[in-house]
This record gives sequence, C-alpha cells and structure tokens, in this order.
Amino acid sequence: MKVPIPSILLGLLSLSTYASAYLDHNELDARDSTNSLLVERNTVDVPFEPSLRSFLEGAAHAYQRALDDHDELLEARDEKIRIHFFAMLNGRALNMDGSFMEAYKSWNSHVMQMALAQQHPEYSLDKARCELFDGQRRSIPTLNSVLPNSMVVLQCRPWVHTH
Repeated sequence: MKVPIPSILLGLLSLSTYASAYLDHNELDARDSTNSLLVERNTVDVPFEPSLRSFLEGAAHAYQRALDDHDELLEARDEKIRIHFFAMLNGRALNMDGSFMEAYKSWNSHVMQMALAQQHPEYSLDKARCELFDGQRRSIPTLNSVLPNSMVVLQCRPWVHTH
C-alpha cells in the first residue's frame, strides 16, 4: 500500500492541532481568557457572599453604583443650559417662584413635563400632553437649538378622556 508523503504530513499536522486544542481546553486559564474577551464589557464585579440574600443585596448595590457611574458619564457629555422657563396649562401660565432654570440640552418636552409634575401634579404625563416652544413660538423637539438665557415655553393641554 502506497501512501503519498503529503497525506502523511497532513495527518500528523491535524493530530498535533487536535492534541494542542485538547490541552488548551483543559487549561482553565485558556478558557477564562476567551470568556473574558466576550463578556468583559458588560459586567459588574460582585463580591462572593456565603448566603444568597447577601449576594443579591451586594449585586443590587454594585449594579446601582455601575448605573450611577454610567449616568454621570452621560451627563458629563450633555451640556447644561440656562433658560427662561414658562409652563402653561390650558392657556394659563403657572406661577413659578423662579423662571430661570438650568436644564440639559438633550431634554425634551416629556423630561421637562416629568420634572415639573414632581411639584405640580396637574402636569403629570397621564393628565396632560405638552410641547416645547422657543421664544419665537416655534415648536422644538429638544433644547439643543436653544441659546443660553432664551425663553422656552412648555405648553400643555389636558388629555381628553373618552369613556
């Protein structure tokens, strides 16, 4: 039986590759380095705790810290602006103590409405729908186009509930 030399070399090469892969798979470090590349971006370090309750509480705290850090990074990229703010509900202006406020340029009408609803429940999302307008009475999606110290109006109308 004649076996060509390239076939023998190919067979030896495949055996050595198989043996190398088998040895690497059995090594914990080799598997761990591969897994760390896949999941490292979206992980939160949680210390080991002997009880499940302690572990879950620690995980919740670690996750909240990670979210807080992420929010700070997002807010750092978002520029703040000082605006002359007016809120109106059904054509009536809200009597606010200070009409100047600081807001992020990315804020839209929903964010401004939710912030206002904390002090004035009649502006809540389930009771009114609102739109943002600049000083020229043009509808604006966010505060991105607003210049510092410009007038911004949050004009709201009550939802009409039909039964």
